[in-house]
Amino acid sequence: MCKYIDELKKVNYTKNKIDDIAKKHGLKSSELKKYYQTKFFSNIAEAVNLNNLSKLNIEEIEKFLDSETLKNEFKFIKTDLKKIIEKSLYIAMTNGFSNNINHVKSGVMTANAGDSAEFIFVARAILAGFNCSSVDVRSSRYDAIIDYNDKLLRVQIKGISSANFISFKDRDRGGQGIDHKHETNIGQRITSKDCDVYVAVDKQVGICYIVPMSWADSLSNDKCKNIKLSEVTQYKENWDIIKQTTRESDDI
Repeated sequence: MCKYIDELKKVNYTKNKIDDIAKKHGLKSSELKKYYQTKFFSNIAEAVNLNNLSKLNIEEIEKFLDSETLKNEFKFIKTDLKKIIEKSLYIAMTNGFSNNINHVKSGVMTANAGDSAEFIFVARAILAGFNCSSVDVRSSRYDAIIDYNDKLLRVQIKGISSANFISFKDRDRGGQGIDHKHETNIGQRITSKDCDVYVAVDKQVGICYIVPMSWADSLSNDKCKNIKLSEVTQYKENWDIIKQTTRESDDI
């Protein structure tokens, strides 16, 4: 494997040269890029002292506190903040959660990754104090149920990784022999008829974007296909949406 790194060194670690190196050795570019990422993240993680790095973060945060009140509040949480920063830095320095370390075939891994996003959300919801369960029927338009204040909320869950957008539209069916233009194969829009809450789970670090379908329904048919994560920051880790959605259903 060192020969691949040596060749990348020769081109000054230029990413757009990976295709040429991969072709030379009969490899897939995506696999070679993943190898480089895994190796370099590991090298950097070994070279960095996370305890010292977390201290530097604490010191940098403290510089921005310009009032006595904030300084006292910071002093109160300083130890806890340092601990969580160190944990977060560990995940960052390993490029997020481990991904397909057993080299499962891509088709199988795609399905498994979808399941993992569902399980991540269900676990996070339970940890947050909600009564949440997966739905085992794969033909269902929702993936999980949350029981809150004797109300059942239907939750559709999608996994995201490197993408910085979400879509309120199913993927078109593809494959050999499939008529892509037939209406039964065209991805349908996801609406409040399908679920009450839409959750996008960042599979790399576990962050959840909890979006009420009342908001998604207000989007145009074109807009709903491609929503940047920067447009839904108000729903990032916003677990109160579950409570709010339940209250809105009471008002109907």
